Amino acid sequence: MGLGAGIIDSPSALTDVASGLLFVRIVQRGAFLISNAYLAKSCIAIGLPQFVEGRSSRDASRRQIVKLSMQILNCVVSSTTHCSAARPARTGTFGPANRDCRYSRKRWRSGVMDMNMQDVSLAAPTSRKKLTGNMGPIGLALMVLAFSAPLTTVSGYIPFALMFGGVASPLLFCVTTVVLLLFSVGYVTLNNIVKRPGDFYAFVSFGIGKSTGLGSGILAAVSYFLLLAGVTSFFGVSCSDLIHELSGATVPWYVPTIGCWLVVSILGYLHVELSAKVLTWIMLLEIVVCLAFSFFVFVKGGGGDISATAPFSPSELSKSQSVPFSILFIVGFFMGFEATALFRDEVRLPDRTIPVATYGAVIFIGVVYTICAYALILSYGSHTADVATKTPAAMFPDAFARFVSGRLHTLVSGLVLISAFASALSTQNVLARYMHNLGTDGALPRFLGKVHAKHESPYLASLTVSIMVLCVLVPFIALGAKPDLLYGQLSGVGTAGIVFLMAVVSISSLVWYVRSGKAQGVNVFKSFVAPAISSLFFIALVVLIAAHFDVLAGGDPGQYVWMFYCLIGVQVFGIVLAQYFKRAKPEVFERLGRSHKD
Repeated sequence: MGLGAGIIDSPSALTDVASGLLFVRIVQRGAFLISNAYLAKSCIAIGLPQFVEGRSSRDASRRQIVKLSMQILNCVVSSTTHCSAARPARTGTFGPANRDCRYSRKRWRSGVMDMNMQDVSLAAPTSRKKLTGNMGPIGLALMVLAFSAPLTTVSGYIPFALMFGGVASPLLFCVTTVVLLLFSVGYVTLNNIVKRPGDFYAFVSFGIGKSTGLGSGILAAVSYFLLLAGVTSFFGVSCSDLIHELSGATVPWYVPTIGCWLVVSILGYLHVELSAKVLTWIMLLEIVVCLAFSFFVFVKGGGGDISATAPFSPSELSKSQSVPFSILFIVGFFMGFEATALFRDEVRLPDRTIPVATYGAVIFIGVVYTICAYALILSYGSHTADVATKTPAAMFPDAFARFVSGRLHTLVSGLVLISAFASALSTQNVLARYMHNLGTDGALPRFLGKVHAKHESPYLASLTVSIMVLCVLVPFIALGAKPDLLYGQLSGVGTAGIVFLMAVVSISSLVWYVRSGKAQGVNVFKSFVAPAISSLFFIALVVLIAAHFDVLAGGDPGQYVWMFYCLIGVQVFGIVLAQYFKRAKPEVFERLGRSHKD
């Protein structure tokens, strides 16, 4: 009471209080209007770009908006309190403007703007965001299966497995499928534990160490690059030969090669789901042709002189020319399934999608190849190995003409070319993502890690891959040479690199289990037994490749073994590079193996 009476009794004090209350009201109203304006702007900037990204993204947007609102409210309250408390009591009316309040309003506006624009910049689309996608198990499986080019494999490469395996080759296909399923068990276990993109690069970094992991990542990139250059040149040479066969016209091999290269480059630049749709339809066409051929052979009873059960009889293995060489070729036919984890950021529910796609790809392609090999053997009977040795390229077309239709030969040849194109596109996507992961970590130039703001693709990595392939093709074009042997040798060396990496990944799973697998309660079969069996299997294959590299790369025995040692050199180079990062650039070393969280 006394305090109130004293204030009222003083006109100057009453005026002072009124002016103070009015100023506080003005500040509060201004803060309310400004905060609403900035909040609305932030809601639009944060909410709308992410609205299309699903419920989880919208929840994240709501959390950002609530956080922003609380920060603005705190600014308003602290600004008002500061103005009221800092104003000293003095006589007079409104008097000179309060410098503390001016400073507080300026600091508040600056704080809101800085804080708001920082949040908006984090939410706006940039070229540094992660890869995204919504592929399911079927789309992912078909994406990686296109890498193996089923129709090209059945028509051109399975005869080499039959050359060494003979009548018992279907049994070897079954055995190889089982072993690759065991490899997949360890592979999927690492995928569900590591939870990072990067595939071999991330898995080996997690299991063995960052240095070996970087070596494996670079070796994987080199191996897939060799395979891509090989299949691209194969497409051009085969297309040129087909055009000459049909019309008699001579088209330089590099014309269709450049056409294939250009289309693959464009699709690789765009979102991966467009490539997945293209590859899905091509894969379906390939599978239809392969199974249709097998169906007609089974219906007509084949043309050989062996029983229907002989191809699955272990006793026939003793008649094979070389079981290990046959298995080596068969493993190469499955290439592609080992890249499913590379698309982790581009699939929905990766912990479910990747395992289903991996197991599904191995089982599906194993069944298809076993059926087709069985049909070819029934077509030629006990003469299978001889025919495969003398005329491997004509083995499938001749059988197709006898049991299906000779008039469809041109159609099948065209589908083989489409199959090769699909393999090139799949390999381009795989290699671009290896380059993207290495660039994101700083092991390669960082621009490779950028993601297109619209297409959400590793566009710079994909363009770099395209330029690298062109650099391989240009010397042959300039010299006017036909790279007949190029694709055979490149594919052989690339296959050797992938087999080596599959051995390293299996060992990586074992090392991880010894270190911490027991502590995490992971099933012993998944983390130890299956990887142990696949490790022994792939180590044996690596030894076989080193001793008989000419089987994959051609030439005389020992002539091109230096290429295999170059692959080992790439692995060693990656290890040395990681050690350099550890000493000179520790921040890069810490990020290796996609171990960072951004």
